[in-house]
Amino acid sequence: MLFFIYQLCYIFAYRYITFVLFMPRQPRFSKEDIVAAGLRIVRTSGFETVSARALGKELGTSSSPMFTMFKDMNEVTDAIRTAAEQSFIARMEGVTDYFPAFKEFGLRLVAFAKEDPNLFQMLFLGKDARPEIAESIARDCLTPIEQGYGLTREQTEILFRQMWPVACGIAALCVKHPEDFSEEKVSRTLSYHFGGIMSILKSGRELEDIKPQIRKPEKI
Repeated sequence: MLFFIYQLCYIFAYRYITFVLFMPRQPRFSKEDIVAAGLRIVRTSGFETVSARALGKELGTSSSPMFTMFKDMNEVTDAIRTAAEQSFIARMEGVTDYFPAFKEFGLRLVAFAKEDPNLFQMLFLGKDARPEIAESIARDCLTPIEQGYGLTREQTEILFRQMWPVACGIAALCVKHPEDFSEEKVSRTLSYHFGGIMSILKSGRELEDIKPQIRKPEKI
């Protein structure tokens, strides 16, 4: 009887130890934790500094957890980029509720560049940049402008083609020199360009293509 009890205890102990040793361990960090850590690294030191080692350091662990949740580093960086895109899209939510909507878009775009320069650079200026995300949101602003100012579709497209590089150019300059562009200055600059283009469109006249020419020497 004692021998039988001993064998039974041995079997249960063996199975328990085997289960504990070989059962799949629950990961300490979720995909969301790793992506959030990646965004913090990008914001602090730039997208090019994201690595398995840097992520492990940010999470207070080794680089191993990254590859239990993701296939490779490309998949990690893709997830970080997608999360950054979602952050930008969230910032632009409701932009078409303003009038003029495109100016509100421009102000938010510049604010994003000033407040999150490394994310802005990753999304719109760096390798594998995807400016079409911002352009798609900007184009959503065209219908309210077309209706509000009584423009034709062709005029609205001209307005967009002239204002788009202005807004993007100011935002790009703010990545390195945010102190040069106060909100008031940005607002006024956008208004000047918008007003100038609008007056030309409303006048119905063709804008003369002024080509630089060598100045003739003044007669003495």
